[in-house]
Amino acid sequence: MSERAGIGARVAAIAYRNVMRVAGGVAVAGALLPGGGRRWPTLAGRLGALPAADQATARGGPALWLHAASVGELFAARGLLGRLRERFPGRVSVVSTLTATGLARARELPEAHLAMLLPLDSPGIVRRRLEPFRLEAFLFTETEIWPTLLDALADRGVPAIMVSGRVSERTAARARWLRPLYAPALAGVTCCMQTDDDARRIVALGADPRRVHVAGSLKFDAPAASPPAEVSRVAEALGARRMLVAGSTHEGEDEALLAAYVQLVAEYPDLVLLLAPRHPERRAAVAGAVDTAGLPLVRYTTLVAGAAPALPAGPVVVLLDAIGPLAHLYGLGVLAFVGGSLVPAGGHNVLEPARAGRGVVVGPHTENAGDAVPRLVAGGGAVQVPSTQALAPALARLLGDSERLTDMGRRARALVERGGGAVERHLKIIATRLSASRFALPGESASA
Repeated sequence: MSERAGIGARVAAIAYRNVMRVAGGVAVAGALLPGGGRRWPTLAGRLGALPAADQATARGGPALWLHAASVGELFAARGLLGRLRERFPGRVSVVSTLTATGLARARELPEAHLAMLLPLDSPGIVRRRLEPFRLEAFLFTETEIWPTLLDALADRGVPAIMVSGRVSERTAARARWLRPLYAPALAGVTCCMQTDDDARRIVALGADPRRVHVAGSLKFDAPAASPPAEVSRVAEALGARRMLVAGSTHEGEDEALLAAYVQLVAEYPDLVLLLAPRHPERRAAVAGAVDTAGLPLVRYTTLVAGAAPALPAGPVVVLLDAIGPLAHLYGLGVLAFVGGSLVPAGGHNVLEPARAGRGVVVGPHTENAGDAVPRLVAGGGAVQVPSTQALAPALARLLGDSERLTDMGRRARALVERGGGAVERHLKIIATRLSASRFALPGESASA
């Protein structure tokens, strides 16, 4: 590294750490305001606190820690977590997420001994969180690059491994500005990337090319969980009616889907629309949008709780107000729309409906889905619409062609099955890295 680049990296690191210190102070101040007390449990975890029982678990032996920001990434990593426990028995399996919702789901994972929130990326908080652990490795998914944490791990000689790594075009376009901060943090990280493009982009951000591998997306190997018992009650309520499942929707998409549904149900009166907002806190707003559209609303939890689940005749919208059933509800639909794609949010997991054997419709913004969308479109398992205005006509054409819907679902499922093997590729790279790290001195890294 040149002297000029080194100075830039130090300045970037100092500025970043000061910003994170301020962020911690602002978070604490916000929790002290009226009504902020409800945020204390989450805030305590983000500030590095661990309950006494979790501290005892953390001190129970050498540990492997995997961080996944979202619920989707967490469940995609389950197969890898299970194989790591088989390959490295006797380790404490630690999982972290960023949100209270993710933490609740992480605590349900049989593959994890301990679930916690990721600490704020501030030096003192990171030190506090690392103190109870004897970490043998830190694994982190997709784009979760936290410079302070990675630097602290490197100082302790703990190998850091990015799994199912992804770098969007938007992030890559900012490489000139991000590299001074990211390059020192990524210097010793082993990067298991989803695609060749992701590998190229992580190198542009400062990763060592010798430690960059293409291992595929763990979402292709996500294990199939047993559906909650109540999902069968939705099938009972549907009867012979068809359902369009719109998953992980964002503000602006629900309104577009409702407008499209009003048009579609005039042609296909048997059609039911299920809306699953990406963020649970938006459920009230989505319910309001349904009311504004003049459509009857049935909440999922109400539907499945009834003694004899039934839907009203005519147009009806089901609002998914529970975490977890979406992947299984895709299988009850005849067609899936995956959100975050009509608005510039980058798109969400298209492999869940594809794995369920359902054709997929997405909008133009799908950069976060990696190469899954282009592969599904090329393989005939998905349709990508260029705009909101194109949504209703595209859905109408598909709903009017049952043979094509069946063929799309078959092709989508086949693509997921062909894309498997990422867990074993990751495991081989991780095992090599951990084996080599045993002979490295603190602060050094193996070449894997």
